[in-house]
Formats: sequence, structure tokens, C-alpha cells
Amino acid sequence: MSAGAYGGWPPSGAAEHGERSAAWPATAEDLLAEILFTFQRMARESFRLDVLETMGRSPASPHFALDVKECRVARDHVWEILRAIGRTRDPHAALGSLREALRTHDPYAGALPWLDLAVLALTADTGLPVDTLLRVVRLLRALDPQPGPERLLGHVPQDAPGRSLLDSRATLPEILARLLDRRGAPDAEPALSFLAGLAADPQLAPAHPRLAELASLLNSLGVAVPEARAAAGSRLIVQIRLDPETPEHIERSRYLLRASYYRQPLEGGRFHRLNVLPATASLAKDDLIAQGSARLAEWKELLVEMRAAYDDAVRIEFLLPVPLLGHSAELWSPSRYGQRLGHHHPVVVRSLERYADPWVPTTAWRERWRHLFAGGIERDAVDRIGWPPLVPERAAELPSWLDDQPTLACLGLDTPYDDLDPRVRDAVQDAIVVGGIPAVLWPRTPGDPAALVEALREHSRRSLVQLPEAVHRHRRKTRASDGRDGMTLLWDDPDCVDPDQDALFPGMV
Repeated sequence: MSAGAYGGWPPSGAAEHGERSAAWPATAEDLLAEILFTFQRMARESFRLDVLETMGRSPASPHFALDVKECRVARDHVWEILRAIGRTRDPHAALGSLREALRTHDPYAGALPWLDLAVLALTADTGLPVDTLLRVVRLLRALDPQPGPERLLGHVPQDAPGRSLLDSRATLPEILARLLDRRGAPDAEPALSFLAGLAADPQLAPAHPRLAELASLLNSLGVAVPEARAAAGSRLIVQIRLDPETPEHIERSRYLLRASYYRQPLEGGRFHRLNVLPATASLAKDDLIAQGSARLAEWKELLVEMRAAYDDAVRIEFLLPVPLLGHSAELWSPSRYGQRLGHHHPVVVRSLERYADPWVPTTAWRERWRHLFAGGIERDAVDRIGWPPLVPERAAELPSWLDDQPTLACLGLDTPYDDLDPRVRDAVQDAIVVGGIPAVLWPRTPGDPAALVEALREHSRRSLVQLPEAVHRHRRKTRASDGRDGMTLLWDDPDCVDPDQDALFPGMV
């Protein structure tokens, strides 16, 4: 796991930072500090002071800031906060106050569910020894990348209390906290069953060697390791790529149509190529929908694969250069009867430059992509879409605006992409390629963005990772209304990038 923007904790541990609290084991402060360091905003002194001020207004920690030694260095300040919590009359209550203050000031931080789980381990009777549970949390945090929700939910016992309350995009710490946090007598059996299934998952083991440590820990507790479950389903991904053949400023630009299809596990992660459409003559910009659809209709192997994927998830991705991002990709119709792709499958567009340029770093892109999976039981996903200022005079402010929101994963534009002022369009492109934004949503016609949000709210409740399906359901629902085929979703999955794709093109070495 990342230690945040300002470094890790001292190699010598917390012993150099004063007395530990007798309210919890010696390893607890180390874990708490490790989690707090991963709040990206914690690097800012103003953020830490705001958190302390909010804690001081809580009955659980009145005037708490008066007990904390001020430090300009973020790492030292975090340790001082933990030391002050340990000195309070009720450290458990003060720790809960810290969690709620962070929830107030950074509600979408990816570290928050881990803090919730750690606080639960320290303050509640879960049925597991605190030391053991803290070790489990440490092992689970070390899994990178974190397993996808579909994979995780498959290991949750069907009869586990609270299972129905789990969101379909629940994260690992949210699932474990839900299984452990229950009314009445503590019962760790559902959580242990979940952990044992996770440790025995054959698809996760190769990428997560620390699961062997988890299995060993569970064995020491006498937990039976279940039979490995069947592999999760997969998604068929069809990528349609349009490469400029001529300079794009000329009157009739032409594009080379490339296409491939792939399989990817439903929970996400790496995919593998199944087939490639042979290269053909280029297409004029004005003929993309008609002639491009005809080319797809002639691809017999794809048709067979689409039929075979009848019960599987399908996503159509259009890889487009910057001048074409506003293209009506969902209107392509390989069907002889005029059926549009967007009415039958989720259709998204992608940034061809980011996809194909090996010099574009992926760190920020992948980090924001992880935050797409964040979600809570109480909050709608669409409320986590960010709406930046789009007036030309403020376009230069967008990088700073993004930097203040490190967990933001989806931008919303209140203006159609093709109608954006060139300065704003350049700023949006910068947000995608440099800022790492993996998802951008915009209307096809000018209008109130609130209508766009409310339309999505009907179809997507918990996680932004469901946006392609939500946009698809909206298109199906409004297909009979002229002018309401009304939104485009740019959706750049960093795992769905074929690094060998260009080598397949004629003339490439």
C-alpha cells in the first residue's frame, strides 16, 4: 500500500514517539499510523488542524487540539495525534472521534474503510483476539492490487448476517468490517470463513503471495480451509480503434479501423486477446458510422464470439484520437436491421493517446482508477462525480483543482465535448493524460448537468465502477425519445491496455 505523498513512518517504529496506550496492543499504533499516512490530504497542515478542530467539538474528545503538540512535519504530527489519543481518559472514544473527523473532512479517502476496520478491531468485541485481527488487517492491506468486489463477494457466506447490506462494489475492508460488526454476541465464524475462502482462491494466489501468510495464520487458529471455488466469470471486451491516416485538420480526414476482442475477469485485472480484425482500407470521417458498422458486420469471428457471450457481460470500447472523442460511438449499427450498439451493450469511448503512448505514466491513472471502486452503503456513487469550472478564464485552474481532490476518479462536464472552448478542451485532456482521470462523463446536447446526474441516479447506486452499465440502462430507457440518447462516457481501464496491439498493424516492426 502507498504511504502517501509525504513518506512512511520511522524505521524504528513508534517507540521513539512516546508512550503507547494501554488500551490496545503495542502493534496498534503502528498500524493506525500506517493507515493515517495513506490519507493523501494528511500531508497538508491545514487539513490536520481542521481534523483536530472537529475532534475538539466532539463530546468524545473535547478541546482535543489543546493536548496535541504542534508539528509542521506531517509524519511527526500524526504520531503526536496518536500519542495524545493514548493519553486521553477514554482512548477508544477519542479514536472514534478521529475517525469521524476524517470522515467529515475526507469522506471519499480510500484509507477510510481501513481506518474503520482498524477502529473496529480495537474498540469492539469481534470474537477474535485483537492482536490476531490487527495482523489480518496488515496482511490484507498488503494485497496490491486489491481483489475486485465480484471475487470478494463470492467468498462471503450466503447465510452471513448483514450479507444483504453489502454493496455490489464493496471493498475488502468494508466486507470484513460488515462481517465482524454485529449486534448481540460476537461471532467471528462468518469473517473467518470469508478469509479462508480468500486465502484458498487459486486465481488470487499468483498475484498475492502474502495470502499464504493469511492461510498459515488461519491454520494456527484451527480454521478449515475450504475447497477452491470455481473461477469467476469473464467479460467480453471489443475494442474498436480509429487511427488518423491523414492530418486531422483537413476537410475530409480519414481513419484506419482496427479492432480486437478480449476476455477479462469480471472482477477486473489483466485481459487476454482472442482475435484481431484484418486491416482494410481507411474510412472517411463522414462515413465512420455507416462504413465502420458494415466492417464489423462482416467480421464473422466476432459475431460468433458475441453469440457465445449471450450470458456474459460485454463492453464495447472505442479508442479515439482527441478530435474524435465527441464521436457518437453508441450509434454504430452492425445489425442489418439498424439496431444500435448502444441499445444492446455498454459502449464507452477511450483516449487513444493515453492507451497507445508508452511514455504516459500510469501511476496517477491507476491510483484514481482504484478510487472508482470506493463506495459506501449510505452514499450514491453519482455524488462522487466532480464538476470542474469549465469557463475558459478558469481553465488554467483545473490542475490545481484536481490536485486538491486526489481521490476523484470521474469528471463531469456540463457541456458537450465538441462544444468546449479549445482552452477548456486542452485542460480536460491534461486532466485525463497528466492528472490520471480514468472516467469523464458529458451530455450529448447542452443542458442542465443536474438532469444528467438525476438520470444516472436511477441506474447506479453505490459504485462508480458501474457507470458503463448505468449509462447503458439510461440509453435503453430513453431510446424512443429523440435527443435523449444523451450522454457519452469516457472509460479508461488501465488493465485493458494491449501493449502488443501496435505490433500487429501492417508496416509496424
